[in-house]
Amino acid sequence: MNIRIFFYLFALIPITTLSQNITPQIKEEISRRTELKINPNISIGVLLPKGEEKYYNFGHLDEKGIRPDSLNLYEIGSVTKTFTYLLAEKNLNDLLETPILNFLPTIQNKDLKDISVVEVGNHISGLPRLTKHFSPDDWSDPFQGYSNDKLINELQNVSIDSSKSWNYSNFGYGVLGLTIERETNKNFEELMHGLIQDIGMPNTHLKHSTPNDTKMVTPTNIGIENKFWHFTGPSRYAGGIISCTSDLISYLKYQKNNNPLFKSDRVLEPFQTGIDDLGENQLFYKNGWFNLRPDEETEILIHNGGTGGFTSFVAFNKKTETGIVVLSNSVSLIDDIGLKIIYPDFQLNRPERTIAYEIADQIENGNSENIVEDYNKLKAEGFPSNILNIYWLERLNFGNKNFKVSNQLSDIMIAELPDDWEVWDIKGQNYESLKMFAKAEKAYEQAFMLNPDNTTLTQKIQRCKNSQ
Repeated sequence: MNIRIFFYLFALIPITTLSQNITPQIKEEISRRTELKINPNISIGVLLPKGEEKYYNFGHLDEKGIRPDSLNLYEIGSVTKTFTYLLAEKNLNDLLETPILNFLPTIQNKDLKDISVVEVGNHISGLPRLTKHFSPDDWSDPFQGYSNDKLINELQNVSIDSSKSWNYSNFGYGVLGLTIERETNKNFEELMHGLIQDIGMPNTHLKHSTPNDTKMVTPTNIGIENKFWHFTGPSRYAGGIISCTSDLISYLKYQKNNNPLFKSDRVLEPFQTGIDDLGENQLFYKNGWFNLRPDEETEILIHNGGTGGFTSFVAFNKKTETGIVVLSNSVSLIDDIGLKIIYPDFQLNRPERTIAYEIADQIENGNSENIVEDYNKLKAEGFPSNILNIYWLERLNFGNKNFKVSNQLSDIMIAELPDDWEVWDIKGQNYESLKMFAKAEKAYEQAFMLNPDNTTLTQKIQRCKNSQ
């Protein structure tokens, strides 16, 4: 298991009113999730076939009971990639088949010479999701400080999958964005601002505004406040946009009117993703959008996104010409809600509060002396467990320099995933931060044994040796 990836359903009559979309079953499930703080706030926008817009909002923004609305802002994470691919089409046009090294002449990595722009944009370039050298200063805000220089350095040394099978790549979209910049001599702000202005998205932001901005929803995970994610440099092309349901419905309208993928004809020659979460052999990818084919007549174009405290889902059912936007301030996915609205035979999930919610509450209340013991007790009592929730809680506390807490949480991760190199890397980070350098060295050595190709680990081992 790779814990970094958390990251990523027949016939339907045309829908004409919102009441036919938000059924009592969907409302009940949304209310359950907001009350349990699985998804404290959920904002929904629906685009109906004739262009009508409908909005629903659930949860409360504060203790006064104020509900979110269609203008409240959420980090949309990887939905940003659909904007980036659109930028590539607009600015590179006839150059999409051009090798990326034509735009990046300082790169000397021969493994990249046959990779084209369109292959990067379709996740078939062989580039990894993240490189082995991706090592943030703060894992609770991992893309803060990422720069063009860092990406260039990673490109010089990156190894690719020569089979070029489909493999989702955040790193690749940073490369795609940098390629567009080099061709146009424009930066992220100029490129994206021009695009969102053309689309008509006046409330969409390219960075976080002031902390007192009342329209920005508070990020959460496992029921507690989390950090905003600050995408910098080329990482912004992979996940940096902040938006709202109103603007994203406008975005779907724009796509419907201008993107050939959104027309009634079947998408030609999409790439099989191999992802079976939404049905075996039913999820494809083409030009910035996932393509779901749950039956012979239906195609749904979708993309979701997630950051440290937000999830997003945008989709368009080509058969019914109905679009959906669902945004939430939680890491718990809301894809099933969106799909259920525009494809009623899809089955809703029923996420539950896990042990991590209870542990997070204890930490918030200052009860953090016996986290491992408390975890094991709750697990023995039958509380559901999700190691990704523990991972997020550990990264949050580590990023906040609560090392005595994060170190205990890393003990839980070691017990649950003893053969995962990243868990041992995290354990080493905690020991090193606590100045327990001999133990950190052993943890990094265990990580290196499980992943001997990671040269960053050898640097960490040497650093601990020098500190003893």
